[in-house]
Amino acid sequence: MVTDDRLRAALTTGPFSLALRLALRASGLSLDRVQYRLAEREVPVSKTALSNWQSGRTQPERAESLRALAVLEEILGLPERALSALLGPPRPRGRWLTRAPNDMRADQAWARPDGLLRTLDSLGTTLAAVDRMSKVSVQVVCVVGADRVLHRVEHLVVLRAEQAGVDRYTVAYRSDLGEPEITAMVGCRQGRRRGDRETGFTTFELLLDRGLDAGELVTLAYTMAPGSAELYHSQRVGASTRVYGALVQFDSGALPVRVYRRFQSSVGETGCAEIDVRLGAAFTAQHVESDPALGIYRIGWDWD
Repeated sequence: MVTDDRLRAALTTGPFSLALRLALRASGLSLDRVQYRLAEREVPVSKTALSNWQSGRTQPERAESLRALAVLEEILGLPERALSALLGPPRPRGRWLTRAPNDMRADQAWARPDGLLRTLDSLGTTLAAVDRMSKVSVQVVCVVGADRVLHRVEHLVVLRAEQAGVDRYTVAYRSDLGEPEITAMVGCRQGRRRGDRETGFTTFELLLDRGLDAGELVTLAYTMAPGSAELYHSQRVGASTRVYGALVQFDSGALPVRVYRRFQSSVGETGCAEIDVRLGAAFTAQHVESDPALGIYRIGWDWD
């Protein structure tokens, strides 16, 4: 019998990856232990495969994987077909996909996606423009001054072109405290920008040095300058991301009373736990994830 409310809801609405992740957490079993129990029942599954299933990077499709999934439901104490019923159609084959199944679209990371859609429309484009490049690695450094203002957010990203001829990267930023500027670009230059005052969205085009081949990787660096008293930075992480890292640098004259991190599997998820992050001797706090789960990652701070 499933008693966890979040797990019960995920088993009803999905997606598969979230339901599996919550079921594993509720069971108290490590991936190593689950792998061992599956092997005991002669349906071996690698730890990497289990990790990919719960992160949404892949899903069980082959006959042997589906047999293992049925046993996994027993191991986790779930009703028969509780997880398998959440599986969508098999993944489309082919090397370069626009978006993996269960991936989070750009408009699913904010409570007011209409503003994002309006800025994209004013650029003469759609959400598909955001998906033409996937983030393989995301590293963010937030610099907070003695005046408690978030002066800059430095981004270093490794991107992969999902189709041939991609020559720009679309960046969206939302704030209720003012429009940011983009400065200190490396490997790109700023193109058009559009804002939506009602929702606080600003959307930028970063123009690459040249068009890319499908699957080609490129590194870009750019700095966002909010210049406002923001209290957190949030980042959407999709299926392609292998490394996510966020670091906050505080001025020694203005240290927060608390720094925390938070994860949401969707913008509508509530009651998410806030985990304290220790401030180091160099007045920095950070959160780094390898093979992060799909969702929204926040690092935030409180002054009192």
